[in-house]
Amino acid sequence: MKNKILSILPLLLFTTTLVNAQFVEPTTYRGAFAPAPTAMWTENWTNWDPQNTFYPATTLNVNTRITANTTWTSNNVYLLQGVIFVDSLVTLTIEAGTVIRGDAQTIISSLVISRGATIIANGTPCKPIVFTSSRAAGARVKGDWGGLTILGRGITNQGSNVAIEGLGAGATDGRYGGNNNTESSGSLKYIRIEYAGFAIATDNELNSLTFGGVGSGTTVDYIQTSFGNDDAFEWFGGAVNCKHLVAYRTLDDDFDTDFGYVGTVQFALAVKDPNVADNNTSSTSEGFESDNNNPGPFTVLPKTAPTFYNVTQIGAFRCATNAASVAIPGATPPAFRRGARLRRNTQLRLFNSILMNNWRGLVMDADVIANSATPGGAAFQNNIIAMDTTTVWPAPYAGVALFSENAATATYLRAAANTNTTVGTPCDVLVNAWDFLNPDYRPNLTAGSTGGTLSGCDLTPGIQIETSLFDASTVTTAQELVVDIFENAVGNSNGIITVTIAVPPSFTAAVNGITTLPTTLLTAVAGNSGTSANLGAPYDNTTWRFYKQGNNIIAVSQAGLTLPQGGQVSLGLTIKRNVGVPAGTNQSLNVGVSGGSDTDSVNDGALTGVGTL
Repeated sequence: MKNKILSILPLLLFTTTLVNAQFVEPTTYRGAFAPAPTAMWTENWTNWDPQNTFYPATTLNVNTRITANTTWTSNNVYLLQGVIFVDSLVTLTIEAGTVIRGDAQTIISSLVISRGATIIANGTPCKPIVFTSSRAAGARVKGDWGGLTILGRGITNQGSNVAIEGLGAGATDGRYGGNNNTESSGSLKYIRIEYAGFAIATDNELNSLTFGGVGSGTTVDYIQTSFGNDDAFEWFGGAVNCKHLVAYRTLDDDFDTDFGYVGTVQFALAVKDPNVADNNTSSTSEGFESDNNNPGPFTVLPKTAPTFYNVTQIGAFRCATNAASVAIPGATPPAFRRGARLRRNTQLRLFNSILMNNWRGLVMDADVIANSATPGGAAFQNNIIAMDTTTVWPAPYAGVALFSENAATATYLRAAANTNTTVGTPCDVLVNAWDFLNPDYRPNLTAGSTGGTLSGCDLTPGIQIETSLFDASTVTTAQELVVDIFENAVGNSNGIITVTIAVPPSFTAAVNGITTLPTTLLTAVAGNSGTSANLGAPYDNTTWRFYKQGNNIIAVSQAGLTLPQGGQVSLGLTIKRNVGVPAGTNQSLNVGVSGGSDTDSVNDGALTGVGTL
């Protein structure tokens, strides 16, 4: 059977994001965009050519701190001159369609939302809010101004009064941190940030958009950063959740997470420019860079533990067309390196994403791989890494590109339970990622050598567990366990489907309606159907036969079971911790599904899902 490489594990959305379950949207594809005919969510409000965009002349100068509630209106164009702080307890409102230009003639012109202040900047698809350079079209360069910084009272692993990078330790208003990860700093929607970022010194830079201790009460949705001078987005602590982010042709890292950031990001696009890379000798330009703490100790708490879903990250090794080979970047020095660099004990989790055309696909430090075995630890699962790993490049990129940077990372990447996919022909994975001015970043379902494998895996297991299972009382009390099997590809699954549930030794599981499970397929018996009392969902055990081998409970579909496209079927079980096993002893629950058949055999597939008990 052939696995489809654009798919989702719905169980990951449930078991790893209980806090943000309503924030994360289930999808049936990997990467940032659904296949055609669904439109890309970047349409209308993004700008792929800000260098040649005309912006009107400024009408109002802003050169002092904002000390009272203020509204910037769309009939004016604002010029930021210097570092503009919005004081605590003050609200800055920016109307849809407003243009704000950072003065390229003033050092570090930027806007800083201080702790306790609020920004309400809600653009629309037709009227986005634009932060851009003061220079004329054709003359703009990265770093023309300092960018947007939002500071809050969220929790960090550096303390509760931390100086934000880029403003200097002496900027008393440029501090963040506290004990409120649910605080709101306002709302940002449909915003473009262009030619921002400023470096005071090595490892002390302002980014296009910087979050320092920002809480989850803040709305961040539909934000594009373009031609930034350092990172596109950087999070220092806090728990702000973000959706629909675009990091376009930035200098350094696209998504940088540090100091205990624990928020969730879904739907994000990152595109490298082959001629723009970081000149900093201590850093290379990555798609993801994540640290728990730098320079150390790496074990400080809370650990950096964000969760990213549905990201498309395109490195600097470009293709001229979908039929072309990969070309070496032209930037000097050659500072492009990894799709994802997870280091210094970070617990970043990345699911259902595409990382492509990088020099190295993934690297995980030894301590990161070690903590991936613990509940809530780092994870890189159900992702695609697409790279040309056969062309031998000349110096300075001597040798070939690699899916993983070292042997330990390779072992993790290719572990069957992590359901990652590697593709050696990256140019045709997306419809047209190579036209900077008219791109189409949707998955390519038809063309080329990988096109026929890009529409989603047939059978995907999902695990739903009554949340009280995590309480101390559940040591001896059985809790409900519902296993869903989804048909995500094209056509119906009408063959025999097998589901294997690997029960950890410290737990006991049972099938509803079966007192004692038989030990062979020949003696397998059907269970009783019913409805989950706590989850309110029906299950249909009468169409399955169950038996047990070792610690595995195995369910085999009976003749006549058909899953239509987009359909699902559920199994009902119970599970409990064994007596003597403390409630804090968490285990992984592995569920594998295989079999089934479509009218088109290329859709047949199988996946393994991992849940946490």
